[in-house]
Amino acid sequence: MAIRNSYNCGVLGIHTARLAEAGLLAIGFTNAPASIAPSGGAKPVVGTNPFSVAAPGADGHPEILIDQSASTIAKSEVMKHAREGKAIPEGWALDADGNPTTDPNVGLKGSMAPSGGYKGVGIALLTEMMAAAMTGATLGTEASPFSGTAGGPPKTGQFFLAIDPGATSGGDFAARIAALAESIRDQDGARLPGDGRKAKRDAALKDGVAVNAATLDRIAAIIG
Repeated sequence: MAIRNSYNCGVLGIHTARLAEAGLLAIGFTNAPASIAPSGGAKPVVGTNPFSVAAPGADGHPEILIDQSASTIAKSEVMKHAREGKAIPEGWALDADGNPTTDPNVGLKGSMAPSGGYKGVGIALLTEMMAAAMTGATLGTEASPFSGTAGGPPKTGQFFLAIDPGATSGGDFAARIAALAESIRDQDGARLPGDGRKAKRDAALKDGVAVNAATLDRIAAIIG
């Protein structure tokens, strides 16, 4: 299933989770404006390019939910630090020459650090092929920024695969996924992808969402 859109959804896992709730193994890709340079280079050619995988569980909810970008940290976090005048940890971003920086403004003019070095670049390229090339959407090098209206709609893309586990697993999918998840949860301190976010969602539904006062001020200024 391919989707060509005018604006990138920032929470890819929402869509794969819905497919998992329907009993399907879901894989999703979405590309973004270029912000990651290739290995050995300094000029961004691919975006933070998230991908997501959601495996259905026996209770009708995703048993495993992976939702991550190809960069060490989301670009929005670097932008947030820049707004707040805070330094960023080394390893989040690179300057225009490809060197590590702790200055968020320098990092925003350079590139985001790929997660896992060249392996993160590989993930970003995979996502770019699926979300942009396979859908006919805009490549990250040609997409306008998500922040603001300069350049018009980014016209980046999304690509989803939905697989019926019953067609390939011989009926063993649910048991194997449950065993895989349990092998992680059985370890003290080990975390299964998706568990942390689920716990935060449950807490937010019960206790509400804490929002930074500066963020509330920005929202108030926008809506007048």
